[in-house]
Amino acid sequence: MKKNLVITVRPIIVLVIFLILSNFFSLFFFARYKWLDSRYNDQYPFIDISRNFIPQEHFIINFQPLREDLKKLVQEASGQEISLYFEFLNTGANISINPDLKIWPASLTKLPLAMIVLKKEEKGAWGFEDKLAILEEDKNDKSGELFSRTLGNLTIKELLSELLVSSDNTAFNTLMRNVSILDIDELVSGIGLEELFTGEGRMSAKEYSRILRSLYVSSYLKKNNSTRILNWLIESPFIDYLSQGMPEGTVFAHKFGENETYSAYADSGIVYLANRPYLLSVMIKSEPENGGREQAMTLMKEISQKVYRYIKSY
Repeated sequence: MKKNLVITVRPIIVLVIFLILSNFFSLFFFARYKWLDSRYNDQYPFIDISRNFIPQEHFIINFQPLREDLKKLVQEASGQEISLYFEFLNTGANISINPDLKIWPASLTKLPLAMIVLKKEEKGAWGFEDKLAILEEDKNDKSGELFSRTLGNLTIKELLSELLVSSDNTAFNTLMRNVSILDIDELVSGIGLEELFTGEGRMSAKEYSRILRSLYVSSYLKKNNSTRILNWLIESPFIDYLSQGMPEGTVFAHKFGENETYSAYADSGIVYLANRPYLLSVMIKSEPENGGREQAMTLMKEISQKVYRYIKSY
């Protein structure tokens, strides 16, 4: 009888101890981090609550030396048209060079299309496992490998991965054919992209950066879908442009674009430097007689190196 009693009581004792410890640690955690909720932030009630997560030394405010270096680099790039935008995401401090210069964006347009598709998923209009047919008219061999596949269906998730990781033109055409002007207008009004494109479809680096910023703060899409897009952008194997200016292994969520017909080369993304994330967008028009793609690669590497080293060493 006593043995049975011990067997019965023992789990109850363990449970009671567990509840006591859980309650203790919960109270400790709450007491230690209650300032994370603005309701308890009595000392600094008017300060952004996220300010508590990053030490003061990571809030850089002086970017004048970097601004001067970048302006000089752009001025010395004879024969090149360059639109550049940099933003330090901790503070919003930024550098904008030739903000009104509009350049053909090429594959940069694939990122807003992905956001349109994911917004449709959030609204329940599409599901990730829903399939779309790839038609002959969708096939394009300028970027990606889907054009070489036999006609068939791919899931929305597969098309999005091809679109952002491989920058596949066939995936772009397939998805674009299935969205409406109302879907596009929803993105434009939701992020404030009314000034993004000119009538000819050109854009500036500064305006395009609105798209990256909306993903970073997850203002347009839910956090899980913003994260999906950023993960796909990080997986991109393309390293010819801004990636060259960063150490190997740097986390860089970016979208590149190039169109040799228009002599246009672009790269835009978020660099996740520890405690010091920043956004960098560069668009270059470089005619073949002025170096074309090779010159654009060199310029982007130099720009990226200057920015990375400044942020890292400040």
